[in-house]
Amino acid sequence: MGEALHLARDFGYTCETEFPAKAVGEHLARQHMEQKEQTARKKMILATKQICKEFQDLLSQDRSPLGSSRPTPILDLDIQRHLTHFSLITHGFGTPAICAALSTFQTVLSEMLNYLEKHTTHKNGGAADSGQGHANSEKAPLRKASEAAEKEDGEERRRRGRKER
Repeated sequence: MGEALHLARDFGYTCETEFPAKAVGEHLARQHMEQKEQTARKKMILATKQICKEFQDLLSQDRSPLGSSRPTPILDLDIQRHLTHFSLITHGFGTPAICAALSTFQTVLSEMLNYLEKHTTHKNGGAADSGQGHANSEKAPLRKASEAAEKEDGEERRRRGRKER
């Protein structure tokens, strides 16, 4: 299992450093730049980031045996049993690989939000505006949620980096 873990760590590092998340996120965001879509699109991205984070949080609690280690489970034993089975049949590679992919996906979503924030059309020449009368009341929570999600993404990357050292 040591080799599988090494591959998983390398895969995670490669995803983080080499995957073109900014280019992909911007490309995807450009596909939906119509004025009437922008607020709804931002909400969908934020909702996707939240669900993805919940999945990441669950996987981060996985205490499947690796090599000779037998960590004490913290998840409900029913779900832990399924995660352990998956870990065993993937030789320990599966869950870290999924975590790396989810982290990359989170980065793509953040880049989409950044692009939409920078390129939101200005109806009256003022600050970024979706063109709807109630946009200012929606924009602050969107920005706060976006900033919080990006902060959590950065904290998670730092934690993973410390664990690997």
